[in-house]
Amino acid sequence: MKRKIFLRILMVLGAWLPPSYEKPFGGIAKKIRLALARQVSDHLGHNVNIEKGGYVFPDTVVGDHSGIGVRCEICRGLTIGENVMMGPECLFYSTSHYFNKESRKFEGHTEVNPIVIEDDVWIGRRAIIMGGVTIGRGSIIGAGAVVTKSIPPYSLAAGNPAVVKKNLLD
Repeated sequence: MKRKIFLRILMVLGAWLPPSYEKPFGGIAKKIRLALARQVSDHLGHNVNIEKGGYVFPDTVVGDHSGIGVRCEICRGLTIGENVMMGPECLFYSTSHYFNKESRKFEGHTEVNPIVIEDDVWIGRRAIIMGGVTIGRGSIIGAGAVVTKSIPPYSLAAGNPAVVKKNLLD
């Protein structure tokens, strides 16, 4: 119950407070959002930044020096590694709607398909990451990309649906 209350406070107050980069109160707002987020999730690393409009769920994992971007919509079953940068308004969806073939209707939600963002990843503005996806270490996801399949490490992926454009180590 306590986590639900702090989640609601984080969602309301966190959307009202200025972004962390805005002077003069951004730094204070960042600390308030993080303090509220730590009451919701026990899995937040050091120097985590929850931006304006960002939030976490009790099962959200965020590694050291990572953050959730401005007005990002996250999901249950989200794991974010260390040193992950995220642009504004990214969307993460770990569930869908179940289609009942007999009644030919959509019903309820499916089970959570976890999303894993490995270390040192950069996710561009308004990217959409679907359930069951792993984004490999050191990858870049282009702005507006719709990621429906896992991305290998050190790759640049973009488009709708996102495809690997190049290997960053070549």
